[in-house]
Parts: sequence; C-alpha cells; structure tokens
Amino acid sequence: MKHFVFYILLLKVGLTIPFICISQDSKFSFLTLPEHITTYYHHGYLFPHHPSMAYFTAENINGFEIIASKYYPSINPDRPPEIGFGYYFSNLGDRDVYGLAHGLYMMLGGDFFKNRSKIYLQQGISFGISYNTEHFDIKENYSNRAIGSHLNTFFILSMNMKVKLGQNLLLSAGPSLVHMSNGNIKRPNFGLNLINSRVGLTWKMNPVKSSSIEFFEPLEYNKNRYLILFSGGVRHQSRLIPEYFPVGSFIAEYSRRLGLNHALGIGIDFIYDPTEGLELYVIGAHIENIIPWHGGIHLSYERIWNKLSIILQPGYKIIAPSEHYFYQFNRVGFRYKFNNNIVLNYSIKTHSFAADFIEFGVGYCFE
Repeated sequence: MKHFVFYILLLKVGLTIPFICISQDSKFSFLTLPEHITTYYHHGYLFPHHPSMAYFTAENINGFEIIASKYYPSINPDRPPEIGFGYYFSNLGDRDVYGLAHGLYMMLGGDFFKNRSKIYLQQGISFGISYNTEHFDIKENYSNRAIGSHLNTFFILSMNMKVKLGQNLLLSAGPSLVHMSNGNIKRPNFGLNLINSRVGLTWKMNPVKSSSIEFFEPLEYNKNRYLILFSGGVRHQSRLIPEYFPVGSFIAEYSRRLGLNHALGIGIDFIYDPTEGLELYVIGAHIENIIPWHGGIHLSYERIWNKLSIILQPGYKIIAPSEHYFYQFNRVGFRYKFNNNIVLNYSIKTHSFAADFIEFGVGYCFE
C-alpha cells in the first residue's frame, strides 16, 4: 500500500509540470480566467477486452464532462493549442461491480481548418487521475477483475467536429476513447476502456477583439533530434505474490520534425521486466529462471507544444526470451524538455489494451 501511495504522489507531481512550464514566456497564465467553458454528454459502452468483463456489462455508458480552457498563441501563432482543466463523471457498465468514475485531468487540443470554415475538426487528448468508487476486493467485490485500486491513471482520446453557431457558441460532436488503469501498481489491472460518442456546447466567455490580437515572431526549431532515455517504475504482478518488482526501459531514438507541432521517429527498446511470464509461477519459486530482458523497435509520433509533447509509440519485440510474452507493445505519455538537452519522461507501457507498467525517466537529446 505504501508503494501505491508514493507512486500516486509522484504522478500528481508529474502532472503539474505541464501547467507550470508550457507557455513560451514561462508565465503561469492559467491563473487568469479561462476563455471557454465546454460541456459534453457521453454515451457508449464498456469495451470488454476480457471474457469476465463482458459477463458483468449490464448497462450502456452515460457520462458528463466539463472543461475550462483557453488558447495559447505564444506556443504556436498559426495554430494555437487549446489547453485546459476538466472533470469527467460516468457509470462503468455495472454500478455494483465497477461502480462510478470521477476523473480530473488536463486537456490539450489542436484545431484543423479553423480559420477556413465555420465547421472544423479538433484532435484532443486529456490526461489525469480518476477515482473509481468500486475496485476488486476478495471478500466484498471479487467479480471486479478489471481494477484493483480506487485511484487510477485516466485519459481521453477524442476527435471532435466543431460548428460555429454564433460569436460566442459552438456545437461539438465526435467519438472518444476513455481509459482507466493503475499501470499494474495494484493487481488485478485489466483496465477499463469506454468507447463513447459525445456531443456538447462550448461557450466563449471572453471573445477576442481584433484590436487586441497579439503578433508573434515565427518560432524556430531544429528538424533532427537524437535521444537516449532511461525510465523506471514498479509493478505488482499477482495478489498471491506480495512483492513489488522493479521495471524499466532504455530507448535510443531518432525523430524528425514535420513542422512546429509534429514529429515522426523510430527507435530501439531494451525493456527490463522480471514479471513477464510470472503468471505460471504464482508462488515465486522459479523467478530466477525467467529472463527479464526484452528488445524491440518502435515507431513514434510526437505532438509538440513548445517544451511539452505527447508521444504515441507502437512497437514490436524482436527479442523476447520468456515463456509467455506479447510481441506487440505500445507506449503513450508525456515528455518535457527541461532545457536544450535534458528531457523528462512520464509514460505508460501497454500491450493491446492492457497496461504493463508506469515509468518515469530522464533522457539526453542532441538536436
């Protein structure tokens, strides 16, 4: 339990980095009033990526979301990102087994075709912490094999179509994927995935007048980057094994900027995970026979907002010596460029829709 509390505290500290350091002029401009208030209604279903979850899905998902946000032209004058704070609430398919979800998060959004039409698209990602009212308990709730903790990491991936209804009002609609997981800090941890459609309204609180528009110099950037990154964390493998195991990864990566806010890359991975394959040895008698090192390659997409970026990395293992392994893996997370060379990392490594572990790291880059 003390490891779990300590890890959640680290997560909270890590989530404060984007708020303090994201703006180009290093001012904490979130202290000003937001420009937009957006509300969404979510409707969808729990995606049962484990047979036991399908059995306990008794109702559709109905949820509510509210976001306070503003645009930051100092980060990208041509396409300012929308950044804000949000709250999410919904059921989880079965109120007795999975309970209800409360999510607090940071939202990052990028618009497409906004200056050309009254109808445009927005790509969004939200990342934070959720509180689930129900979790696995061997006596009280043994049917919940999806989540073993009240506190979990939480994110929403979305693509919205926005329609300008007037000077101060917009209509938004589109699909979203909601995910909750504790990164195997507390087993069980299949995770919860909600596939929703959502519709909402955005109210502009402070419409920008033409006389107050600021002009910014074009921002310069280097196109090529080489990065080495070390990350680590802990993992809980089974309710029958009380120990926490150290896990981590080493990454060497090359990426190329396609513009001010996008980069593509390729890299190699060396992953240390002594728990992979451990399901067969729940008493821990043969841990020494499991080879903990795995090697792979990954592709990388990076969405960049000044010093902060979001990474999406699909990968494939080419060296996996343990008896039970998953060839395909993914990584999603944040990177923050502390200075010209030092990079801080927070990410979740997964296979399919299931989280493997959460990792914090530091790296060195050459541009």
